[in-house]
Parts: sequence; C-alpha cells; structure tokens
Amino acid sequence: MALQSPNRFQPATVTIDQGEKVTWTNGGGVHNVQFEDGFEEPMVPSASSWTVERTFTTPGSFNYLCRQHGSSMSGTVNVLPAGGPAPPPADSPPPGGNPPEGSPPGGDPPAGGDPTGAPAPSLPLFKVTLKVSDATPLAGKRLRLFGVVQPARDGRKVQIQKRARNGRFLTIATARLRDAGAAKSAFSVRLRASGDAVFRARVAGDDERGTGLSKTRKVDVHRPRGA
Repeated sequence: MALQSPNRFQPATVTIDQGEKVTWTNGGGVHNVQFEDGFEEPMVPSASSWTVERTFTTPGSFNYLCRQHGSSMSGTVNVLPAGGPAPPPADSPPPGGNPPEGSPPGGDPPAGGDPTGAPAPSLPLFKVTLKVSDATPLAGKRLRLFGVVQPARDGRKVQIQKRARNGRFLTIATARLRDAGAAKSAFSVRLRASGDAVFRARVAGDDERGTGLSKTRKVDVHRPRGA
C-alpha cells in the first residue's frame, strides 16, 4: 500500500485473510500510519522513505489514518476469518436469478445506505491536547499530565498511555473529563517520575467523533548525583 501526494493512502481500503500482512510505503510527504488500537509507526510522521508492516491476527475492520493529516487521510483494513468465505462481488445478483429490471446490481441497497455504494464518510476526530508540568523532572518527583479535549465530553474517560519498548502504547492511568468551558473538557493526572518515557492521551470515539490522540510528550528523568 502506497502513501502518495496529494495526501492519500492508495488503495484506502484493503481486504485480507486472517494472519496476512499489510505493508505501507511512503512515496512522498510527511506521513505515518496510526490505528485506533494504539499501533503507530513511525512514531513521529516523517518524510523519509519508510516502510511499515503489520500482521493482522484477528478478524474485523481496522481503521487507521495519518496523524499529520487526520481524517482527511485515512483507510481501513478488513480482515476475513481464516478459512471463511470471500465476500460476493458487489455486482453479483441475489440468489434466485437476476435483479428486477431497473434495480441496482446486487439488489436493493441496505436501508439508510448510499444507493451508489459509496463508503460512509469518516467521522471527525476528537482534538486532544496533552501537556506535562515538567519535561525534565528529578527521579521520584510527582509529575502532572494535563490537557483538554474538544468538543466537550464531560464525564468521559481519557486514557494516559505510555510507549513500551516494542513501540506500542499501553494505558497506565485514566481520568474523567471535566467541564472547562468554551465547548471543551479538561483532564489531569499525577504520576511519579521513575524513568524516561513517552506519553500520549487517548479519547475513544463515539457516534459523532472518531478516536482522538494527542501528540506525544517526552519526559527525560534526571537522577541526583550519587544516586
């Protein structure tokens, strides 16, 4: 799969079997590949000639985007169960013969669907901002991670995630969003600085917005002399 200019994935949607691998190659521009489940490579969008690979071991539909360009540059990987039947071609007639004259190929569109068969537009993403109280704290000191989410979702959970050695992000703390006025919600979490780390904040999507991820924040922990 290629990342091309103007900013798009080509093709944007692919269908594979469970256990197969998808490869993305940057053909130009500042891009990366970021999935809703936390998979993200390169960790910082880059204009270099990079290649990203991911093997899908679970059936389902997996949405992704380029963090640099958001929902305007997105795609989907559809993973079929191992040994499962392939989906019928879009223009195949329904069982029992040809569709009635004048009806679209494949029968009537599903209720509420687009009669042209065009995919539903991607949802806009939550805008998540993350800050740290001290980017170079002493080991053992308390560190505050805080920020805002737009539009407001008071009462929803925000996940504070830390990058593991394998590059994946793991949730290490959660907080409830609270009213911050001006159509935004705020959050704050306190952690103890134990070592260098890269953090981000994540808000799961809902019926109106897709999952929002903040930019990463790096913390370099210093140790007192003689420690």
